[in-house]
Amino acid sequence: MNFGLLLSTFPRVEESRPHYDAMLALDARPRPLARLLNRLASLIR
Repeated sequence: MNFGLLLSTFPRVEESRPHYDAMLALDARPRPLARLLNRLASLIR
C-alpha cells in the first residue's frame, strides 16, 4: 500500500496545534460539583 497518498489529506501538525491546545484548555480544571464529589468520596474511603 502507498500511505503517502493518505498522508496528504491529513492536516499539518503545526496548523492543528492551536485547535488541539484550545480543546485541552476547555477542561483544564474540574468543575466545582465534580471537585465537591471527589472530596466527599475521598472522605468516605
